Amino acid sequence: MNDRVEYEQPLSERVRTFLRLEHLFCQTDYTLRGFSVWDSRSTLLSLIATLEILNRSDFKSELLQELDKQSGKLAALQNVPGVDNQQLERVLDELKESEQALHQLNGLIGQSVRDHELITSLRQRASIPGGDCPIDLPTLHLWLQQSPEQRIEQLEKWNNTLSIVRKPIALLLGMIREASNPVAMLAPEGFYQQSLDSNIPVQLIRVGLDSSLPYFAEISVGKHRLTIRFLEPQAGRRPLQAQEAVEFDLTCCTL
Repeated sequence: MNDRVEYEQPLSERVRTFLRLEHLFCQTDYTLRGFSVWDSRSTLLSLIATLEILNRSDFKSELLQELDKQSGKLAALQNVPGVDNQQLERVLDELKESEQALHQLNGLIGQSVRDHELITSLRQRASIPGGDCPIDLPTLHLWLQQSPEQRIEQLEKWNNTLSIVRKPIALLLGMIREASNPVAMLAPEGFYQQSLDSNIPVQLIRVGLDSSLPYFAEISVGKHRLTIRFLEPQAGRRPLQAQEAVEFDLTCCTL
């Protein structure tokens, strides 16, 4: 069991989108190979939610811009003393491969999945509460009667079409998270605040908290200030701010 709970707050809409996709990818992977029809239903809904994000016409160009920007930053480190050039070259090659694959892609990411009749029908009904039940989607009901192996095989094919975006997002988020080191901090009475330098492009705030503590972190970031409150859930009521000093790790991820 992990003894640390990590709370994250993105400082740009681009990183927020990457984090949401990462969440959906993890959710898909968890249910994809489950044998029950409910696993398959959950996987389908995760795939559809992913497609809704990828449906933005500017997503591909934004991802390419981020890959190009980070490639340029890393390339500038090649002659810096102490840099592991072998590791650096590996990361640069992975970034380049992802860029090339995206450039070669015609149309929207996941278009073949989006055009499938079952996915189209489910997308149309997914926003309606209970809209995917058998009385509304007999096509889905029939598809779910297949053997688990058949359902999983089809779901894997659909999921694999999204690998073109999964790899670069995992790479970029990994680079962002590892770009800075955590610093031990103390929040008197559950409250912490610090100024931010607008000249330093922080992309992600990470707060690490001991899992044995009964608090969660509420992170608020403005242009010049970072505020963190540690709150304790209350049964049926609003959470209360901690009354004790809370130790935590703070990482201002700058890449």
